[in-house]
Amino acid sequence: MKFTALFLALALTACAPVAPPPQSGSGDARVEVVTLSAERLASDRVRLILQNGYNGPVGYNLCASGLERRSGASWTPVQTDEVCTMEIRTLPGGQDATFEKRVPASLAPGEYRYVTSVEIPFPGQMTRIATSGFRVN
Repeated sequence: MKFTALFLALALTACAPVAPPPQSGSGDARVEVVTLSAERLASDRVRLILQNGYNGPVGYNLCASGLERRSGASWTPVQTDEVCTMEIRTLPGGQDATFEKRVPASLAPGEYRYVTSVEIPFPGQMTRIATSGFRVN
């Protein structure tokens, strides 16, 4: 009887899920291959570009991307008067999506960036990504 109990315990342990090794570097590797960039089109327009280098689809809504201003070592949200539908779209692996945003004319000089949330994998967990900073004079 003890042999049977020991055998079952070992068999169950062998079938238990194994945690993946800890990630090194800046974070989740899936996020590092999904990027957001901003391309200034004019003083009042910017094109957001979401690039999905992940091997599967991601969920996104670039309209809902927020604007932030650098304040010392941190970033502070900037209120805009934009209205967006809260739909989620799907971007297949290896593809890009773009969306044009209006840059408010009333921005104080400083460094700004756009942030958005992506769902990796789709459906899965929401992760926040940001563009590089850009200057407003």
